[in-house]
Amino acid sequence: MATGSVGSRIITAACLIAAIGAIGGLYTVVLKGARPPVQVAERTAPESIEPASIDHADVSSASRLDEAFRRMGYSLDAVGDGRIEVPPLFLTQVPADLDDLPDIDTRKRVFLKVMLPLVLAVGEEIAHDRARLLDIAAQRAAHRPLGDDDRIWLDSLAQRYGVEDGDLKKLMSRVDVVPPSLALAQSVEESGWGTSRLVRRSRNLFGHTVEVAGGEPGMRHFGTLYEAVRAYVHNLNTHRAYEDLRRARAVARARGATPDGHALAAALSRYSERGEAYVETVRAVMRHNDLARFDGARLGQPLPRRLASAG
Repeated sequence: MATGSVGSRIITAACLIAAIGAIGGLYTVVLKGARPPVQVAERTAPESIEPASIDHADVSSASRLDEAFRRMGYSLDAVGDGRIEVPPLFLTQVPADLDDLPDIDTRKRVFLKVMLPLVLAVGEEIAHDRARLLDIAAQRAAHRPLGDDDRIWLDSLAQRYGVEDGDLKKLMSRVDVVPPSLALAQSVEESGWGTSRLVRRSRNLFGHTVEVAGGEPGMRHFGTLYEAVRAYVHNLNTHRAYEDLRRARAVARARGATPDGHALAAALSRYSERGEAYVETVRAVMRHNDLARFDGARLGQPLPRRLASAG
């Protein structure tokens, strides 16, 4: 797979493993903070992040996870003002006892710290595809022939995004990122800050449905939180109900602006039966939790040190 026009030094991603003894020593919680086990371009998006490549973590205690985040210096304030990058910790599930934390601010903090690396990882994957797509569009505009690899890749991308007849403009409107502020706000609203039964049982963060026997809708099950975030973004990028969102995002791009979560939320009235009230709720979540500060956040390289045991 081509890497696009990356002039950075190529490094091999290493893995940080934090072994944390859980309650009574009955569990070993392993948090793997790493890029996928492939070569990546330094400080650029990896070539791809497949669910099978995301390191899994059996998170058994929200309080221990909060403490692990604290020890590694993972601070939302520091991320928000650009002092640090987001540690690449990809957890497969939200701690089952998150709702047992006595302080609501702690629950909110842990949930956002779990979600932010996942949202950024999905965004990096899409941004990398978009960069290659822009390069291909430039080649076509200059009437330069595409190589076999580019043609095969473009056909595969168009199929994945449901675009036919080589419509590059339509494909460009779909292969684009969702602002972290918007993804975080919707995950908060749809999952009750990660405490809903649907999240605990099915890792379904965004209320995704699936057709079951008899054509009736059922709730979709995900193997990892990453899969759920990826499906959410793909839904916004492909479903006809969110054409207005994609159009508004494309208009912002044409102006040279970065897509804005608060503005794009206006196109989400069809996400919920609540309509415009849902839009206002999502915007309120963004505003009250200052989620826009994470729109410029970056996913860091694998952490350079091993965490000590919390047991």
